Amino acid sequence: MGDPALSISIVIPTLDAGRAFGTILHRIMGQGQAPLEIVCADLGSTDGTRHIVSQFPLARFVEIAEPAGPKSWNRAMEVARGDVVVFLAQDAVPGNGDWLTHLTAPFMDSSVGGVYGRQEASMESDPLSGFRLGQRFCREAHWRRIRVGDAIRYASLPFFIDNAAVRRSVWRGIHFNEHLPVGADRVWARQAVLASITIAYAPDALVIRRVHASLKAAYRLALMTGYTDEHFGDPGGTLWPDSRHLTKRAVWYLIRGLAWEQLPYLAVEDVVQRYGYKLGRRLHRLGPSLRDRIAPGTAAEERRPDTDDLAA
Repeated sequence: MGDPALSISIVIPTLDAGRAFGTILHRIMGQGQAPLEIVCADLGSTDGTRHIVSQFPLARFVEIAEPAGPKSWNRAMEVARGDVVVFLAQDAVPGNGDWLTHLTAPFMDSSVGGVYGRQEASMESDPLSGFRLGQRFCREAHWRRIRVGDAIRYASLPFFIDNAAVRRSVWRGIHFNEHLPVGADRVWARQAVLASITIAYAPDALVIRRVHASLKAAYRLALMTGYTDEHFGDPGGTLWPDSRHLTKRAVWYLIRGLAWEQLPYLAVEDVVQRYGYKLGRRLHRLGPSLRDRIAPGTAAEERRPDTDDLAA
């Protein structure tokens, strides 16, 4: 069980969440452990999201005048009132009635500053997306602490904000880095570990998501990951979310699952990702106008000095 002395806020960044969003709020209200509040940090919805939120007494609709990403996460942390702030994606459905208890239980240890849970794909998701999520999250709990000589690679910290919790007192000292186009959640976790703070993984804190592969999304992620690795890179390694060997494993997974129709897409996606990543690594060499056309928002960013605190 989680520490009853710690109050818990649940933050859900929303943008045109749709009718299904009510199901997620119902699941949260049905948890064995009740949160202090549910903050729907809205990024500019034009559908009925506000009306849906108004139907739940613990939920409040808060307009966040920031784009999706670390800027909005920091603003949400400011408006939330709990000692522990749980982040949940608007399409992530808690997998059981003890999701919140499992996610917050590690905070009974005062050294724990962040916890992330497991994600699985729904039955409606395509096989490739389901395989990718399954490869990211194992079924065994573990704790990440600093060790002498430990490089603390991003690959060993799949701390994704879509299903994670942050201790507010830790966040006050280590904010999400608002300069990073991607990976600010994993950078935050690495900075916390380097500050002798423990990051825990709770596999029983399961959420189910409906995910589908998209070449446009794959290209965008590869482009911005390459740019971030090159522009803000540090000893943590690449911020690419999956293993470089994932494509080979995915081929055998699709063949064994008789999902052969996914193989052409996988081949094209692999090419798109490789091209996008290489282009992202070279974005800083392009002129501001061309760079802004390929990846809007990056032209204004300049390389941070070596003394810059990536977590601030």
